[in-house]
Amino acid sequence: MTWTASPLWLLVILGGLLAPVWTVRYPILVDYPNHLASAFVLAHLKDATFHFSQFYASDWNAYPYLTMDVILVALQRIMPVEVAGRVLLTICVLSVPAAGFVFVRRANPGEESLALWSLLIAQNLYFFLWGMLNLQLSLALCLLVLGSWLGYLERPKAGTWCLLLLLTTALYFTHIMGFGMAGWVMTTYAILARRSFRDLVFSWILFVPGALFFVHSTLSPARAWAPAFDLSAKWAGLLEFAVSGISPQSDFLATAIVAGALFVALTNNQDLKWNFRWLGVMGSLFAMYWIWPATFAPGIADSADRRLIPFIFVFALAAVKVGRRSRMIAVLAVLVFAMRAGVLEYRSLSAQREYTALTRAFEVIPKGMRVLPVGTPSEPMQHIWAYGVIQRGWVSPCLFQHLGVQPLRSRIQNDSLCEPVVNFSAPFQWAGIREDYDYVWVYRVPEAFPSLAAIGKVVYAEGDLRIFRIH
Repeated sequence: MTWTASPLWLLVILGGLLAPVWTVRYPILVDYPNHLASAFVLAHLKDATFHFSQFYASDWNAYPYLTMDVILVALQRIMPVEVAGRVLLTICVLSVPAAGFVFVRRANPGEESLALWSLLIAQNLYFFLWGMLNLQLSLALCLLVLGSWLGYLERPKAGTWCLLLLLTTALYFTHIMGFGMAGWVMTTYAILARRSFRDLVFSWILFVPGALFFVHSTLSPARAWAPAFDLSAKWAGLLEFAVSGISPQSDFLATAIVAGALFVALTNNQDLKWNFRWLGVMGSLFAMYWIWPATFAPGIADSADRRLIPFIFVFALAAVKVGRRSRMIAVLAVLVFAMRAGVLEYRSLSAQREYTALTRAFEVIPKGMRVLPVGTPSEPMQHIWAYGVIQRGWVSPCLFQHLGVQPLRSRIQNDSLCEPVVNFSAPFQWAGIREDYDYVWVYRVPEAFPSLAAIGKVVYAEGDLRIFRIH
C-alpha cells in the first residue's frame, strides 16, 4: 500500500492533525501561549502602541532554539500573531509524518507505509502538547536531513551536499538535540555500513557551522547547567513516552494496538527481514537513553532523557521489513492515530469554555499594566495569562527568557517568582511586589492568598482564579 493509496486515509490524517489547531481559538498546548506572547513582544518592541521597550529587550545571538521565534516574528509582518501561531502549529504536526515518510523511503525502501506510525509522535504529549515546538520541528528536520543524506550517499552530488549543509545548520538553530542526534546517527550508520572515511569526513563537515555557532553562543553569558539523573523513572518513560497523549485511557488502548501491531509484524512472518545497520543505530541510542540526564538545568530540559524515545521510535521503522503484512499494520497505525486525534479534538473543544472564562477576566486589568502571574507548574492552563500580553499589552517577568535559549530579555524585577517551584506562602517572596507590579494573577495557588491580601485587594474571583490589585 502506498502513502497515497486512499483519499479517505489522507482526509482522516489531515483532519486529525489539523482539527485541534484550527477548530478552537485556544489550542491546549501548555507552553504555547507563553511562546506566542514572547514572540509578540519581540515583534512589537518598537511599536508605539505598546510600551514594551521600557521593560524588555531582544538578544539575538547564535543560540540554538531560535527557529520558532524567527518564524513567529516573521509571520507577524503579514498576519496577526494568533494566526501565525496556528500556521506554526500546522507546520509542526504536518512536518513529522512528512519527514518520516522521506526518511523511511530512503532507509527502508518498499516499506513506506510504516511511516504512518510517525503520526503517533505528531501529537505526542511531551513534544507537541507540552508546547515544545522547537523540539518537534527538530525531530522532523532531523529525519529530513537523514533521508537526504542517505540519498546523497547513493548519488553524491555537490548540490545535494550544499543543500544538506544548509539543512543541518538550520537544524542547529531549531534544537540542539535534533542537531546532535543527526550527527550521532550519521556516524553510527556510516561505521556500521562500512562507508569510506571520505564519506564520514564529508558528513562531519556538515556539522561544522553549527558547532562553531554553538561555541560562539557559549562565550556569551548563559544559563548554568546542572545535570540530574533519575534512573527509577526510565522504565516508566519507555512504556509511556512514544504513545503518550492527552488521555490515559486512550494511551492504554494505543499501547495495546502498538503491541498488537508488533505481534502481527513479527509472528510467523515469512517476509520478515531485519536491517542490522539500523538495529545498531537503535541499540546505540537505547544505550544512550540509560545514561542521559533527566534534567539539564532547573526549570528547563525536564524529562530530557525521554526526548530520545521518539527518535528511537522512528528509527525502528527503518530496521524491519514486514512484507505483505504492511497493509494490515498500516491500518492499525491509522486506527490508533484516529482514536487519539479524536480524543484530543474532544478535549480541545471541551476546554474552550474554561479558556474563555479565564481570558474574559482580562477585562478587569487595564491595558499596559505590570502583571505577575502565579500558577501551578503542572497545570495545563498555567500560561493562559500570556494571552493578556497579546490582547491587553500587559508586561510580565514570566515570559520565557532563558539565557542561551530565548532571545527575549526582561528588565522587570522579581522574576524568581516565575520559577517552577516556589513557596508562595513564604512572606519574603512578596518583598518589592508593591513597587514592581500593579496586579497579581493567581490561578490554583490558594496558599498565596494570605500574603497577597496583606498588600492588595481581590478585584476578581471566579472558580480557581483570583486577581489582586496591589495597593
